[in-house]
Amino acid sequence: EHFAGIHTNLDWVTYHCQKSLALIEGDNPKLSEAIQSLGESVKTLDECAQGIYATL
Repeated sequence: EHFAGIHTNLDWVTYHCQKSLALIEGDNPKLSEAIQSLGESVKTLDECAQGIYATL
């Protein structure tokens, strides 16, 4: 149950990263790169959480 919650929260982080990138629209390349890296990291964490959840 808790891993489903983790997945839901990580979906929200991904959503907000995408929205932030849309707002920035390339005006600040370093910030865009940081947000993209955060999004990629969140995807990796989500995959790990889903893998753990699948084994329970």
